[in-house]
Amino acid sequence: RLSLQAALTRLLDGTGCTYRMIDPRAVEVVAVVAATSPPILPRAQPRPAPNPALDEVLVVATRRPARAENLAYAVSLLDQRTLIQTDVQDVSALAGAAPSMTVTNLGPGRDKILIRGLSDGPLTGRTQATVGVYLDDVRLTYNAPDPDLRLTDMGQIEVLRGPQGALYGAGSLGGVVQLVTVQPMSGQFGGWVSASGGWTRNGDPSNALDGMVNLPLLGGRGALRLVGYREVEGGYIDDAALGLSNVNGMVRAGGRAAASLEIDDHWTIAAGLVGQGINSDDTQYAVAGQPPYTRRNQLREPHDNDFAEANLGLRGDFDSFDARWTTAFVRHRLYSRYDASAAPPVQSPPGPTAFDDEDAIQSVVSEATLSPRPSAPIQWLAGAFYSYTRQDIGLTLTSLAGAPLQLFGEERHDRLDEYALFGEAVLPLTHRVSFTVGGRAFLSDTEVRSGPGLAPAGPDPFFGHFSHEGFAPKMMLSYQHSPGLLVYAQAAEGYRAGGINTTGVPGQVFSNDGGSEPNRFYQGDELWTLEAGVRASTEDGRIVVRSAIFRSAWSNIQSDQLLPSGLPFTANIGDGRNIGLEFEGRYAAGEFWLRGSFLIDSPELDRANPAFPARPDLGLAGVPGVQANASAHYAWPLAQGRRLELDGRYAYVGASHLTFDAVTSPRMGGYSTSRLATTLTDERWRLTLAAENLADTYANTFAYGNPFTLRTERQITPLRPTTVSLALSVAY
Repeated sequence: RLSLQAALTRLLDGTGCTYRMIDPRAVEVVAVVAATSPPILPRAQPRPAPNPALDEVLVVATRRPARAENLAYAVSLLDQRTLIQTDVQDVSALAGAAPSMTVTNLGPGRDKILIRGLSDGPLTGRTQATVGVYLDDVRLTYNAPDPDLRLTDMGQIEVLRGPQGALYGAGSLGGVVQLVTVQPMSGQFGGWVSASGGWTRNGDPSNALDGMVNLPLLGGRGALRLVGYREVEGGYIDDAALGLSNVNGMVRAGGRAAASLEIDDHWTIAAGLVGQGINSDDTQYAVAGQPPYTRRNQLREPHDNDFAEANLGLRGDFDSFDARWTTAFVRHRLYSRYDASAAPPVQSPPGPTAFDDEDAIQSVVSEATLSPRPSAPIQWLAGAFYSYTRQDIGLTLTSLAGAPLQLFGEERHDRLDEYALFGEAVLPLTHRVSFTVGGRAFLSDTEVRSGPGLAPAGPDPFFGHFSHEGFAPKMMLSYQHSPGLLVYAQAAEGYRAGGINTTGVPGQVFSNDGGSEPNRFYQGDELWTLEAGVRASTEDGRIVVRSAIFRSAWSNIQSDQLLPSGLPFTANIGDGRNIGLEFEGRYAAGEFWLRGSFLIDSPELDRANPAFPARPDLGLAGVPGVQANASAHYAWPLAQGRRLELDGRYAYVGASHLTFDAVTSPRMGGYSTSRLATTLTDERWRLTLAAENLADTYANTFAYGNPFTLRTERQITPLRPTTVSLALSVAY
C-alpha cells in the first residue's frame, strides 16, 4: 500500500543509507557516512576506516540535505573525523583549515569572521555581521561578535561562500558558517572524556577538559546527548606599566544538551540547550616601540562574552513532503572595558579613566520549511522566517582617580522585527542541465531609543524608526557532464538593513542623509556576485577538486568607524568590488589524505564616499590579496590494533591594511601559521602531542586593541608564541 518512495524511506530509516532514483524503475542505495550516522566518539574511535572523500556526506547548509557531489555551490565541508585529526576546536582554527576564510584576532569572543575578502573593517559596532553563523539551523548572532563556541562534539562544519541572501537573509553577504552537532543516538549508550595541557613560550600554561555522554531513552524511541567543557588559555602579553605578566588569560566554559523523541514513524521532536561563557582577563595587543608582547596601560581591559540558546523543533514527513520547524530563544551578553586614560572622549581628571561597553541582545527566531522527497523530479524548498530582537546598550566613562565618578553615559534600546518568505526550485532542463531559481522577500522594522541616562554628559535624547524591505534573488545554471564533472554559473545577492547613529559627546552633530559623516541614518548595503565554478573528481573518488572565479560588486558599504572622540559610529563609505579565484582540492588514498586551498583576489574601494576620508588605494580593510592553507594526515597500523598518526597544517595570510580611514590604516598580515601533531591511538583511547607556531613567528595579525589610542600609537596583535600541548581522550 506504500509508494516506492515511501517504502524506501521507511526501509532505510536509521540504516545510515539513502537512495536516489536512476530512472522510474531503477534505484541506487548509497551510504551516508557522516551526516546520517556519525561515530559516537569524537576523539577515540573504533579503528577508523580510510577517511571519506569530500563528496560522501550530506550538506545541510543548502537548507535541505543534499549530497555534496551534486551541489553546484562553493561549499566546503569538514567532517567529524577531519575536525578531530586536525584539532579544530574553535573558529580561529577553522579559518586555518577552511578555504577563503579569515578571522580577526582581537581576542576570544571579540572576533569577526570574513569570507572571500569581504570586510567592512575590524570594529564590532552596530552593523550586522557579513557572515552568518548557524548552529543546527539556528542563527546565533545579529550584530554582535561571533560567540566563539568551542567546537566540541561537532558532526561536521560547512562553509558556504558567496552571498546567501536568498536562503539566509540579512547578514550573509560573505557567506554562512553552519555548525552541525552530533545528534542524540537512540541505539547506543556511550561517551568519552578528554583532557589536555599546553605550554606557551614565555606565557602561562593552558588546559582543557571536555566530555560527552549519550543516553538512549524510552526503549530506543528517544535519546539525550550531553556535552560539557572548560578551557583555560594562558596569557602571553605583558603590561609593563601595571607590572603584570601574561595579562590576557582566558577561561571558556560551557555545554550543550540535546534530546530527541520519535513521536511515530513519521515525526520526531527535538529540543536543545546551549550555554557558554568567555571571561578574558585583558585584551591581547602590544604596542610598537615596547619590547615584544608588551604594552603600557593604566587599567586592565577585561571582556566577557556570555551566550545562551534554547531551541525546540519538529521534523517529519506527510504525503510526499518533508517538513521542518524550529523556534529558538537566543540571549547574548557582552561586556568590554577599555583604558581611556590617555584620550578620554570628554574632559576627565588626570589618572585612570575606564570606558565600559555593555551589550545585551535577546532574540526569538522561528523558521519553517517544506520540501519534496529526494526522489521527486523537481527539487524545491519553501520557507517562512520571523525573528524579534531586542538590544540594550549601556556606555559609561568613569574616572577612577579617586572615588569613581561617572563622566559620560548612553543608554540605548533597539527593537528589530524581521519577516521573510523564501524559496528556490531546481528545474531539470535536460538530464544533464538544470536551472535553479530562488529568492527571499523580506521586511525589517527597527525602532531606536537613546539618551544619556543618569550621566552628567551624553547624547541628546533621540527616538527613531525606519523599515527596510526588498527581494534578494538567486539564479544558477549547472551542467553535469558526468558523475565526476559538474560545471555551474550563478548570480546571487546579499544585503544588510540600514540603521541609526546615536553615540556622541555632547554637541555631536549628526547630518542628514548625504551630509558630512557622521550621518544620523546609515543606509542598507547590498552585494551582487557573479560566479562560475567547477567540481571534478576521479572515478574512484581519490581526487576531488573545486574551483571558482567570481566578481563581487558591493554598493553603499556599511562600516563601523571611530569619531575623533574614539566613540563608535557607522558610515556608508562608498562602493567596492572584488575579483577572485579560489581553489580547494583533496587527495585520499588508504590511510593518507592531503587537502589544500588558496584564494587570490583583488578587493578594492572603487568609489569612496566624499563625506568619508577613505583612501581607495588601500582596498577593503583587513582583506589580504592572497591566502592559502594545506593539511596532510597519515596513519601507520601497529600491533594489537593500535595506530600511529602524523598530522600537519599550514596557513598563510597575505598583507593588508587595518581600516578604510586615511588616518588609521597601518599595514598588517603577511604571516604564516603552522601545526604539527603525532597521535597514538587504539579503539578506546587517543594520545596526541602537538606543537603550534613552530617558527615562533611574531606577526601583526590584526592591529587593533584600544579605540581611544588607535590614532596615537601603533597597536599590534601578535600570534601566540610557540605552544606545545598534550591531550588524552578515553571512550567508554
